[in-house]
Amino acid sequence: MDNARSLMYDTSYTGPTYQTTTSVANLANLPRFGHESDFTSIFSPHADEQADYAAGLISLFVFLLIIFIFWTVVILVFKCMGQANAGFLSGHAFIVPDELDDETNIHKRPFRVRVVFLVATAVLMTSVFLFVAMGLTNVNNAATTMGKSLQSTEQLVRNAEQIATNLEKVGLKSIEIRDDAVSELDNFCPNNPNIGDYVGMDITGIANQAKTDLTMLADFISDGLEALNENLSLVRTFTESADQATKSIQFWGWEMKLLVAGLFILPSFLAVGVGLVLLDVDVEPYQKALTYFFMPLFTITVIACYVVCCLVLPVSATSADACSGGGTVRGGPDDTVLTVYRNLMGEDDGLIFQFVGFYTQQCNPEYYPFDFLSSYLNDLDVAVDSTNTAYSAMEDNQGLLEEQCGRDFDDVINIVEDMTANLKSLREQAYLSLDLVKCENINRLYVNTIHEAGCTYSVDAMAWIFATSLVISVCGLIMIMLRSAYYTTEYLDVSASWDVLDGVKAVPTKSGSRDSVEEVESMGSVVDVRKVVDSNTGPRREAVAATAAVPIPIKVSQDHDDEFEMGHVGEADSSDSDDYF
Repeated sequence: MDNARSLMYDTSYTGPTYQTTTSVANLANLPRFGHESDFTSIFSPHADEQADYAAGLISLFVFLLIIFIFWTVVILVFKCMGQANAGFLSGHAFIVPDELDDETNIHKRPFRVRVVFLVATAVLMTSVFLFVAMGLTNVNNAATTMGKSLQSTEQLVRNAEQIATNLEKVGLKSIEIRDDAVSELDNFCPNNPNIGDYVGMDITGIANQAKTDLTMLADFISDGLEALNENLSLVRTFTESADQATKSIQFWGWEMKLLVAGLFILPSFLAVGVGLVLLDVDVEPYQKALTYFFMPLFTITVIACYVVCCLVLPVSATSADACSGGGTVRGGPDDTVLTVYRNLMGEDDGLIFQFVGFYTQQCNPEYYPFDFLSSYLNDLDVAVDSTNTAYSAMEDNQGLLEEQCGRDFDDVINIVEDMTANLKSLREQAYLSLDLVKCENINRLYVNTIHEAGCTYSVDAMAWIFATSLVISVCGLIMIMLRSAYYTTEYLDVSASWDVLDGVKAVPTKSGSRDSVEEVESMGSVVDVRKVVDSNTGPRREAVAATAAVPIPIKVSQDHDDEFEMGHVGEADSSDSDDYF
């Protein structure tokens, strides 16, 4: 009995308190755009609370998806606008003026864009590495921890099934003993029906009570075993389903491998293309491969990545809400479990509530659920003591009983002995059952499953997957927008005519710098190019047409940064004949 008491009222173990992780705190504090963040609202009996919480999650998803879709549409619009209206953002090669003709350092823009492109590539590839190293690794840790919990549950189920088997044997033995006892009681003491008065013990009453107890015991074990086996079957089915679900979660399946490979390999080819341009190596076939094969694949991969990012965000927020407790209390997952139970079952504080509270609230004695076993254990101890007393009395007075009753009592004593052994076996199974379900065993299993697998590794995995996929998506869209970085820069020829309206030269070339003095042969007309300064628009070029019937060779020279000299070829240099502009 002392052993049972120690098992029932052992308070030496106190379950650990859940420590909120940084990932849980950050994800739980995500904006919900005025909606509820209490996870337990999902199980609220009020439909409006459920809808309000769901609206907050949907708002997160839609908000982020709209940003990515808008960015994608902007890229498409730039593409449709073409080089004349969107410049390099349209995906065409850079067109810059000659360095000697460049007043705003436009020629430096391609280098800066390529540096940004390479930095975005490096950040993207680093994020892909972290996606695998931190995100998928934590998923694997969660799966491993969950697997250990399922193994522990499987061991508990096997032990419970062994106890059920032993109880079944006790029940069958009780029926057998009862039947033997009934046959013996019908002819217990034929020569002296009042033998109890003679020996000072109500042997017949004890025997009848034993028969009743054995019948009740057999029925109790039979009914209890039926319920126990049914519950064990449910637990085993749940365990097997959870194990299959854990094994089926293949975060490192072929789909994820393909996505990660695309996010790591494709940017490498794009970065190589930019590097070749920086080294002044013009490999046109490679650029065409980048344009028509690698960049389209990369674009599809980035779109898939930001869709995953948008889907992971509300799932991550939900997990964090469940682990933080949600609402304003933030009592952790332990508080969430009890609140969800109350939302589902109302203010029921019955036996199931006590079980849930005891195992999830750090083995708090306030929720102790096994008080009802105390009376059963007391009755069992009384029955064992009674049968021991009866056995000792009959064994000590066997000779007197046989003399008074005129029969052999060996069978009766054996029946009482079997009855005592059967009751002791039943008490042993009660001890094993209490040891099996003691709070330390179940609470450790709960902590391992909920605190570790569910609210540490899983949420950390969600946080890393969301963060890295967000960075990958942003860097990927930057690279797509700046895809002109892997094209060779085209330069405007200094001798090319300027557009009359916007001052853009019409003939791009891939030349480098030009001589400051050029000979220009005008075959049909002479264009007098003047440099003027507009107070509103800044420096611009203006073309003033002057027709001539005869081609006139002219010489253009630049003496200072903002001063050009024009004269006929062959004329003597003099201040009277020079025209400055």
